[in-house]
Amino acid sequence: MSETGKTIKVVDRRLFTAEGEIRDEVKAELAAEAEAEAKAEARAEAQAGGQAGRQAETQPEPVEEPAPEPPTPTDPAFLRLLDMLGQTASLYLEGMPDPATGRRTPDLAGARHIIDSLASLKAKTLGRLSFEEADAIDGMLGELQLVFTRLAAAMSGKGRGPGIPGMPPPPSPRRG
Repeated sequence: MSETGKTIKVVDRRLFTAEGEIRDEVKAELAAEAEAEAKAEARAEAQAGGQAGRQAETQPEPVEEPAPEPPTPTDPAFLRLLDMLGQTASLYLEGMPDPATGRRTPDLAGARHIIDSLASLKAKTLGRLSFEEADAIDGMLGELQLVFTRLAAAMSGKGRGPGIPGMPPPPSPRRG
């Protein structure tokens, strides 16, 4: 197939010149848009004004739009629930002392369960939380995920086992 008949046209669509000035073409487009909007508003007002006199007798006054919803109030019970879940996950990450040896061993599976529960709670309540509640769940979830990831990488790096059941092993560091 021959493409000799096709021509390519390059159009400069930048809004500003090299000196920082608005291009003349852009000024013309903006002026045309403003003029078209003004004409459309004038037509709409004229139609509304002509029909308003006729409809005033038959139609009651328009109902005012309801005020925007007030912000969702913070629920102390929800914050206590987040605190309880965060403390439980922290205990799992710190580790419970073994009665025989006295050594603390973290329970990564339990911590992962709590972290996944918090992520699910965040997803299910999206858009229905107050600012304080959303901030609390985001901050807590981020911190717990960070600690969990670092601890899981450290445990699998020290040869304490294959890592966390059901989780792929962490990536190996790049050399080179």
